[in-house]
Amino acid sequence: MLNLTITPKYLINNNLFVSEHFSYNLVNTSEMFYIPINGTPNYYVSSLARTVENEVRSLASKQNSVMSDTRIDWTKRFSAHHLHLFGGVRINWESYSVNRQWGYNTGSDKTPRMHAGLLGKGAKSINENWNSMAWYAQAEYNYKSRYYLQANLTMEGSSRFGSESGDIKLLKAPWAIFPAVQASWVVSNEPWLAKVNGIDYLRLTAGYDISGNDDIDYYAARSYFSSSLYQNRISGLAFEGIGNNSIKWETTRRLNAGFESRFLNNRLGISFNYFRSATNNLLTRQTLGYLSGLRENWSNDGKLKNEGFDVDVNVKVLAMKDWQWQVGASVGHYKNELTKLPQTAQQLADGTRYFDSEVYGATVRSQEGQASNIFYGYKALGVFSTTEEAIAAGLTGEKGLYFMADNGIDKYYFGAGDVHFVDLNGDGMITEADQTVIGDPNPDIYGNIYSSLNWKRLRLDVRFNYSLGNDVYNYMRSQLEGGNRFMNQTTAMERRWQVEGQQTDMPRITFQDPMGNSRFSNRWIEDGSYLRLKSVTLSYDLPIKSEYLQGMQFWVQGNNLFTLTRYLGSDPESALTGNVIGQGVDVGYLGHSRSFVAGVKINL
Repeated sequence: MLNLTITPKYLINNNLFVSEHFSYNLVNTSEMFYIPINGTPNYYVSSLARTVENEVRSLASKQNSVMSDTRIDWTKRFSAHHLHLFGGVRINWESYSVNRQWGYNTGSDKTPRMHAGLLGKGAKSINENWNSMAWYAQAEYNYKSRYYLQANLTMEGSSRFGSESGDIKLLKAPWAIFPAVQASWVVSNEPWLAKVNGIDYLRLTAGYDISGNDDIDYYAARSYFSSSLYQNRISGLAFEGIGNNSIKWETTRRLNAGFESRFLNNRLGISFNYFRSATNNLLTRQTLGYLSGLRENWSNDGKLKNEGFDVDVNVKVLAMKDWQWQVGASVGHYKNELTKLPQTAQQLADGTRYFDSEVYGATVRSQEGQASNIFYGYKALGVFSTTEEAIAAGLTGEKGLYFMADNGIDKYYFGAGDVHFVDLNGDGMITEADQTVIGDPNPDIYGNIYSSLNWKRLRLDVRFNYSLGNDVYNYMRSQLEGGNRFMNQTTAMERRWQVEGQQTDMPRITFQDPMGNSRFSNRWIEDGSYLRLKSVTLSYDLPIKSEYLQGMQFWVQGNNLFTLTRYLGSDPESALTGNVIGQGVDVGYLGHSRSFVAGVKINL
């Protein structure tokens, strides 16, 4: 990995300068993966429709990122007026290539590498090159440090989109324009409020902006072929994607308002911010017709709205010569709602559109009128303790709850030791119609709690963060407690149902789980609320000052010292991934580890 940054600056005069921010990042990755023959059982591979004895994989990837931001900046004060103007151009060049290979049955653990004799040998390569350019300008004005106005204008182009997209055409390329404006009023600087006791600072702020999102697949606007194997023997090219040449930026219009204040000789500080946004041209995948040979492609058919707020309160408990102590806390809340989905999306009986995505065995649903990407599956009430209990759960005259076999004829009845799934429509049969919302990864509230204590030159900073009301799909527990595969299981399996009348929350184990007890349900959805001691920092400023040394600070810090949570996985916070659809899905990534760091800060 290589990271290079250069930031030169040329001062033309006291009011005008030109600067450049250039960065280059290179990431090379090489990986080998091997499942041995000895010590592991044979397993079934669905893509080969057969059982294999071992597996080998390799990966090599390379990513180059180049960014250049050239800016010209001018500042001038005219008596009570202050004006600041700057503008420039920002360019990004990105390239990414990856090569994956895989195969099965190496013949011996002494040859754990790729070779020509592998069963089901395959390869996949990706080569992407894209760039973006943005011309931007910003003007800032204030009068007597009382009235503030800021305006921004950005014109951006991205190679990810087709030639028919964009607000305007320039140099045979599509461009989009994103304006923004922000205004503030420092009320406490008004003469009529300056004399009011108790109010030290009060600033009101409101703004409106439009932003764009181009986070889509590299080939979203392009039609392309990919290599494939026919019957795992003959290689050829197959149509893989139909590009949408009209796809364009997903745009979000956002209104915000709030205030920042300090009271009681700056002992109490309160800030509040509210936002409301509407996203149009939502980047989604639309379903294609069967005759196309493809399932879906990208489109702009969707709308989303968000609303939320955050509040921060801090108090100076002590403000003495040698002792200072400040404590504070913040709380945030947001709510999002899908208001429109593509016409090609699936529909409920009432016409409400939705589409489902499968993420590590979980069904993540996006549905009009609800929050985006919620967990959708079966509700479980526990485990049938006795045969009579299982029969009583079904309709009169039946043997109990059942589901139909794939042939549409045979019935499989749930019995003692099976999971009691809720029959929502009351037809005595467990089908997809009995699925419902079983979790929401979005928290009800989130925020921080912090404290800073100073004694002379010694300082102690403590910071907590928290989240309440967010659900997590514990994928790792579904694998390690599902009891449906040949892999290690946790000790929770020791309390599995084994005899008639046994009261337990763990169903019986049956080879290949024919009753689907391990299916996606609220068994695997957990409360991801937590309170974490994020960091504790102790620092000391050495009283030193000379011509060459302006100060020195020694510090030691502990991170992620403890977490209070009912979540059974390794870390509820690690389930919050950057992928929107992957929010709240714990796939076993390493959690935030406890660490201790010490250092010295030198001011020259």
